[in-house]
Amino acid sequence: MIYHSKNRIMTKKDLMNLGDESRRLINAYLEKKEISINALAIKAEVHPTQLYLYLNSQRGLTDSSLMKIGKVLCT
Repeated sequence: MIYHSKNRIMTKKDLMNLGDESRRLINAYLEKKEISINALAIKAEVHPTQLYLYLNSQRGLTDSSLMKIGKVLCT
């Protein structure tokens, strides 16, 4: 089983909206911490241009890149 936040089972719709939800979380983190995309990319060890393009819905990110970003967001 795949679990989503708040211990509920992740649905097909959650998976379908994964990109939008991850962009929302990343942008909220950037705003809260008052840091740049470049600063987050360096912390997460992903290329800044890739993160910029992802946040502007111009390109995707690999699962491993999203997991690296997720680790930074959780610290």
